[in-house]
Amino acid sequence: MTALIDNESRRRVASLITGFWPAQAINAAIRIGVPERLAQAPATADGLAAATHAHPGSMYRLLRALVSIGIVDEDEGGVFTLTADGRSLLPDAPNSLRGMALHVGNQLWPAFGELERCVREGAPPPGIKHGPDGFAELNDKPDEAAIFNQSMVDGSRKVAGQAIAAFDFSRFSTVMDVGGGYGGVLAALLAANPALKGMILDLPHGEAGARAYLAGEGVADRADYVTASFFDPIPPIADCYVLKYIIHDWNDDYARRIMARVGAAARESNGTVVLIERVVPERIENDPAHRGIMQGDLTMMLWDGKERTAADYRLLFEGAGLALSRIIDIGDGFSLIEGVVAGQA
Repeated sequence: MTALIDNESRRRVASLITGFWPAQAINAAIRIGVPERLAQAPATADGLAAATHAHPGSMYRLLRALVSIGIVDEDEGGVFTLTADGRSLLPDAPNSLRGMALHVGNQLWPAFGELERCVREGAPPPGIKHGPDGFAELNDKPDEAAIFNQSMVDGSRKVAGQAIAAFDFSRFSTVMDVGGGYGGVLAALLAANPALKGMILDLPHGEAGARAYLAGEGVADRADYVTASFFDPIPPIADCYVLKYIIHDWNDDYARRIMARVGAAARESNGTVVLIERVVPERIENDPAHRGIMQGDLTMMLWDGKERTAADYRLLFEGAGLALSRIIDIGDGFSLIEGVVAGQA
């Protein structure tokens, strides 16, 4: 007979299994407009339902669920207010997570329903566009492109600050944010280094949003947008090429091609290449940081990408005519990986 599972083990696994619902409760609240309405003024469920054209009883149940996870509060009179945590879902919050919440709720959520098929077949499931076609598709889907790019900004703010604290970007004159979307990393670098100039290199779907974002961050006068693919020759006009969460999007063949283009530009401009990525430990343990890395790896697997080890990155740099000079742990499971022109390490 199989031994009974102890209660603590059962509790831990049950919490993992039932962890599916908060993301969709938050996603629904954002799409209905709950955070913005409550930011304007506290309201009852009936008042919110009327203002958002929702069902009153169902709105009440959603709000009570949001109370249970700390997004809103309810007073004794049935009036709901937005909490400090809930304010992170507002579009104009300085460190907003709104884009990330919508990206998870609308793009990652359905993809993970195909994880079994992906594991069985060793390839992204049908219906999930990946590789160059997946990103090119965003040019024709402005709403999805906006969610994706805003999610990348949301994820960039904190990690860019951590990278700036760990690495001296002031020694460069021009930085290119390769595949930078709206420029969350570039804006942070320019704000922290007043003498620095920079540019984003990305596809057309990001340009309008990038220019608006950079203007809003007060750095547009030192930034530009280069409409291009990183599979094509990259202009050798920077002394620092930054790629945040780029290489993990791609399988090994595409990753080598991207690094070859970046390496060619860096060799011609005598530049430094900086990757900001998760680095997979040689041995995975039951650890919150490792959990985040493995979450990223499963996500990337659905789109034919992967998280990589230090040895993997070393090979990618060498194949691009570069030398991996150091890896800096910048916290939260992320690392800054520096590469220089081979022979200068």
